Amino acid sequence: MNVIPTLEGGLSIQPETEADWMVLETIASDIGRPAHLAESLADLMDKESDWEELVVPDLEQNFNVQCRFVQAAIEDARKNNGQAVFIKAHDAEKWYGAINQARLSLQARYDLHGVEDFEDAPAELRSAHFRDRFYLTLQGLLLEYVMGESE
Repeated sequence: MNVIPTLEGGLSIQPETEADWMVLETIASDIGRPAHLAESLADLMDKESDWEELVVPDLEQNFNVQCRFVQAAIEDARKNNGQAVFIKAHDAEKWYGAINQARLSLQARYDLHGVEDFEDAPAELRSAHFRDRFYLTLQGLLLEYVMGESE
């Protein structure tokens, strides 16, 4: 898979194999249930706070929008051109947020920080680790080429 900055200030993700498309399509399933992430953030707050009533519904809605947007963009790209997924500058925050949700979910589900040797780890854990690293790289490219300050 190639990820290339575009002249318009976005990114072009160019899957080369069926496995590359599957990795992109897995972003939404790695997110899981966006409400769960919003609720888990509420668990970190003081029980006396209004976080769960005031903030969680907005977080959940925002997370759902990000997830659906990225999922639709990948599906549309695959159906319509089958060559690349384009991330435009004005959509970068949605992509960054969805990818961040996927990473947080993977890390919580698989305790990726607690594993030192992925070589001997079960296949499912290795797969989660590599997806997490891909998502981290994609976030870095978004920050560097799309969301960064222009000089």
